[in-house]
Formats: sequence, structure tokens, C-alpha cells
Amino acid sequence: MSFRGFFFTFPALSHRISTNGNIMKKYFLLTIFAFYAFSIHCQENRNKMNTERLTYFSFDHHNSMVLYAGEKYEVSTAGDGRVLVVIDEGFPGEKRFYLDDSVIFDELLTIVKAYKMDEYGAYYQPEIQVFDGDSWNLYYKYDSRRTVSSGGYMAWPDNYHDARHALSNYFKKWREYQDGVLVMDYFKFTCKNNRGRDIEYVLERGADEALLTIRDAEKGIDLKTTVSNDQMDNLQRVANAAQLKNDIYDYHTDDENATRCTYYVRYNTGDTISGYTCHTQYPGRKETAIFDFFSHWQ
Repeated sequence: MSFRGFFFTFPALSHRISTNGNIMKKYFLLTIFAFYAFSIHCQENRNKMNTERLTYFSFDHHNSMVLYAGEKYEVSTAGDGRVLVVIDEGFPGEKRFYLDDSVIFDELLTIVKAYKMDEYGAYYQPEIQVFDGDSWNLYYKYDSRRTVSSGGYMAWPDNYHDARHALSNYFKKWREYQDGVLVMDYFKFTCKNNRGRDIEYVLERGADEALLTIRDAEKGIDLKTTVSNDQMDNLQRVANAAQLKNDIYDYHTDDENATRCTYYVRYNTGDTISGYTCHTQYPGRKETAIFDFFSHWQ
């Protein structure tokens, strides 16, 4: 169809444009204005993104064949304005502590930008299926609530290993950080159901030894004794591996046969965590880890 024939398809518009060239000028100006407005909008978005600050960052790289092989980093804002740093969660050498300022987020964002981690794709995987290899995950969040996530299994962006090395070097100083490191001082765990289950475990760190209390109504156990403070450190590793956090894990609460458990942890810094679990399929993973630890004294 010719240009002239096109306008014959729309007689009214064709007549107006043919009789008044100003219409074309108006359309041209509107197009220019729309393009300008769009450019301004894009620039505003770019400016907004340049002023965004991180409020959460996590990265982990691990091997499925080797236990505790790899690294894990998690940085999050606490409710009181402090920043919680967790390194190698669930590993024997796990470290968690609070920082009083958020400069760590600015430094992490510098690494993200320097290695263009914000340009990573959603997921990377090899063309040929590979078993028992390395996997990785990256996730971070801005104060604007914008989130970025990426990950992969035996595949990664071109500069991934450089970025991973930069993160490893950055967190190296925090691995050696000691001020404010969370050390468990008190632990209490209870479990009850209507079938006779009534258990309470308490372990409290002392100056020389820890005080252990075990009460199991079902088995008729009422024990109070002292153990090495090293057992408190061992329990902290168990609790960390079980990922005990401030949370509620509620499954089928309406079931009268459900088992309800609570836990409370206090650290040397005065910080505490507490949680509640409710299971019909009892015990769950968290409860099993705790029962296994205290079974040594029952």
C-alpha cells in the first residue's frame, strides 16, 4: 500500500492532514514531547537507583560433595538500627555479631557495582547435566524494596570468580572480628502434647561450668547437674545449624494431637531470640537436632 493509499483508508484523517499541514506538525511535536518525557522518566529512575542503599545482602557458594566446603555471608538490618552479620551459618566456625553502623552495606554495594553483579542473570546452568558440583546464590535488597537475585549450579558469569574472591577478601576482616561476637549464655527448650509428652531442657553458662537441667515427665527424669562450658559452645553450633531464629513455625495448630515446642536463647550481648513450633509430624528437624544433643544425659 502506498503512503497516499494509506490515508485513503482513513478518509477523515486524510482530509484533515491534506488540508491542514499543522496536524502533522502537532503529531511530530507530541512525539518529541513523549520521547523527552520518557527520557526524563528514565533519568529519574537512574538517579533513584544511584541513591538506593542496601538493607540486606546474602551470598553463598558451596560444594555438594564436601561438608562445610565453601562460604556463606549474610548481612541484615536489625530492628534496633544495628546490623547483624552472619558468616558461615551452620558451619563449625560460624560467627555472628552486631555492628552499630551500616557502612558495611555501602562497602558491599561498592563491590556489587565494581564487579557488575547487578547485571547477573537469574540462573546459570551447564548445557550438559552435572552431578555433585558447586552451586551458588546471590540475593540483596534495597531500601526502595527493590530486590536482585541470581544463582547457578556449575555455571556462572564471566567475572564470577573475581567477584567471589573480592567478597572473600572483604569478609576476611570480619572473620577475625571479636567485639560483639554473639556467645550463647542461656538456652531453654520445652515440648508438650496431650499424649504425655512434657520435656524441658535448660543450659546456662556459668563462670566455670554450665548448669544443665533436664525434666522429662514422660520418662520420670528430673536432672540438674553441671557440665563443661564447652557444651554451651557445642549447643550453640547445634542451634545455629538448626537455624533457630525469631520466628513461628506453625503447622496444623487446630490438631489437638499436635506437639507444641518453644525455645529461648540469650547471648552475652543481651540479645535474645525466641520461637515457637507446632507439629503434627513430630519431631521436626529443629526439635530432632535439640533432642539429639541432650540425649547424651538422658
